[in-house]
Amino acid sequence: MSSATRSDPARRAAARSLFLLLLALSAPPVRGDVPSQPAPATPLPILALPPHPRVLFFSPHPDDESLAAGGLIYRLVHAGDAVRVVFMTNGDGYPWAAQEDFHLKKPTDTDYLALGELRQREALAAAQRLGLAKRHVSFLGFPDGGLAELWRAHWSRTSPYTKEDSPPYPGTVDPNVDYDGQDLTSVIARLLRDFQPTVVIMPHPYDTHLDHAHTSYFVTEAVEALQARHVLPKDLLILTYLVHDPFWPPAPGTCTELPAPSASRVPDTTWAQVKLTPAEVAVKDEALARYRSQVEVMADLFHRFQRENELFGRVKSEILAKIAAVH
Repeated sequence: MSSATRSDPARRAAARSLFLLLLALSAPPVRGDVPSQPAPATPLPILALPPHPRVLFFSPHPDDESLAAGGLIYRLVHAGDAVRVVFMTNGDGYPWAAQEDFHLKKPTDTDYLALGELRQREALAAAQRLGLAKRHVSFLGFPDGGLAELWRAHWSRTSPYTKEDSPPYPGTVDPNVDYDGQDLTSVIARLLRDFQPTVVIMPHPYDTHLDHAHTSYFVTEAVEALQARHVLPKDLLILTYLVHDPFWPPAPGTCTELPAPSASRVPDTTWAQVKLTPAEVAVKDEALARYRSQVEVMADLFHRFQRENELFGRVKSEILAKIAAVH
């Protein structure tokens, strides 16, 4: 982001807080008592991509790429299309996983770093199963569970888990950046500029996991800034995916294909699907199995995404414009 787009820090912080409040108010309330029922079965349209797409996929944590798009990634790579995956964090702030994987009652910062290193290795193994070369996978190493704070305040912070204030892992895109929102936007913008994607896939801004929602905010900000400078085209296709919602996806065994999320819970979105072949389903399952540190603690979520299709949504452009305007 150029210095010309920055405003007074206090005004920026107030604008961010106001935006987050408005976004929360625009989303439907979470009903904790009655699960939403699947909408009547209406065939979703098939996802249309531009010819020979160049796809840049943003994953908040290792495993989100395989959960949401393992089948699509495998299909594109094996069709010879250019695909890159960017991991925002290494997923190193997950106490339950650290406890289970390392048989600990109270993990230390060293244990959380070990978890981040383990999940990075798992991500590379999963990517390889999907057909991606190591050079096509990027790790930013920003703090797991900390992206919301970086967006709201944009000042440097230290991870409460690893006790680090910059990316600590070998192979990260830029180990010299700080855990700072402006640095994160700059790294994302650099990846976008260098790869020149025709398709960007990011989490849905209404995802209830804060790292997911704020990944979409940071990516949107970087895209809009580059489009304003004519570095990226205005007709860039931006797709979103949903992973975390209290009532979606439906429980395993209820249906073989994912239905669209309820429009009352996830509004402002037009959904399309990718129907997977049995071979693509099998490869996706094998990629998920590479995440051994998550298989036990995330078993239910994994099973909910092991279906015969994958869903991608186009969010109304005015919603994305509001996100970018905050900064």
